Amino acid sequence: MKLKKLTIAFIAAISLIGTFSFNNEETQAASINTEAKKYKYSGVTYLYKMLKLEGIKYNKFPGVEYQNGKPEGIVVHETDDPGATAHDEAIYFNREWMNINAYVHAFVDSNQVIQMRSPDMGTWGAGQQANNRFIQVELCEEDSRDAFIKSINNDAIYIAKLLHRYDLKPDNACDDGQGTIWSHHAVSNFLGGTDHVDPDGYFEKWGYSMDQFYSLIKYYYDLQKKNTQSQSNLKDKDKDPNKTKEEIPVVQGAVTLGHDAYIYDAKGNNTKKLKYAGSPVVVMGYKMINGKKYYQIGKDQYVVASNIDATPKTVNKDTYLRTRTGEIEKQNKVKKGSRVLVYGSKITIKGQKYYALNATQYVLASDVN
Repeated sequence: MKLKKLTIAFIAAISLIGTFSFNNEETQAASINTEAKKYKYSGVTYLYKMLKLEGIKYNKFPGVEYQNGKPEGIVVHETDDPGATAHDEAIYFNREWMNINAYVHAFVDSNQVIQMRSPDMGTWGAGQQANNRFIQVELCEEDSRDAFIKSINNDAIYIAKLLHRYDLKPDNACDDGQGTIWSHHAVSNFLGGTDHVDPDGYFEKWGYSMDQFYSLIKYYYDLQKKNTQSQSNLKDKDKDPNKTKEEIPVVQGAVTLGHDAYIYDAKGNNTKKLKYAGSPVVVMGYKMINGKKYYQIGKDQYVVASNIDATPKTVNKDTYLRTRTGEIEKQNKVKKGSRVLVYGSKITIKGQKYYALNATQYVLASDVN
């Protein structure tokens, strides 16, 4: 009898451990999405513009005609290239796509989204069964949990914007092969033409899954749907006819401020109310006031666009990022020639001028140009 009771107790304990482990994984994944929503969207950098700034030839990928004239969904990839940034991948694929016979629409990491070419045409990312149907987005491998969370936040917001742009409703295809959001693994399982299983293994490393990532995409899709003012409804005077479709400003929906920002009214008058860097705002559209671009974030509330739109700068010597109090972050060294994205005007910290990279990190203004 005692042995039987001990056996039952042991089985119960094992069961509890298994339940705890499962629940803990679910909690961790849910926590990742909760943390992700606190971060600011990096916005999109276009490859041809980036290369022009760096003096590198742009080797335009010609594109693949979609079988139905427009994309039917989006394939989520990860690069399987630890340590390589979106910038690294973009440079490599721009140079080598003719030799490696591979190309995607965008690379995403914790710092930026680099769009390689317009998603109006397909690329070579997931085999012949998918290339003429889906947009292809590659997530770069990060080496810290915080960077991973920032990267999936950028990825989810970018993908949600693409869904809106092409009038696609979010639908997870990973379980049944039907829908608009695919993993590369799902393409392998349901369509063939490829044998890759990303991003499942990389997500598992962080206690995460495609289902959780889909939930994050759906969250941003719904948020943008509630607050998006269609780009086609913008007044003609606010559009620049010299810009391509890809270049017309597309920042809309939920973002966070990259720089402390005063709120202005529709006439450009400063209300003296201040929102701090890192504060979440919902962009409803933009307006040109006295020749300057502002984003609308509420009824008769506007902020200067440069507090949300990033401006590229090139580092002119090896330097370190700084905290809001000017302390050096020794773990964050930036090499000469690297490209950083800054927000707003210069700020003064302990007598020195800095540019803001986000709500908590800054670079000396004298170290970039």
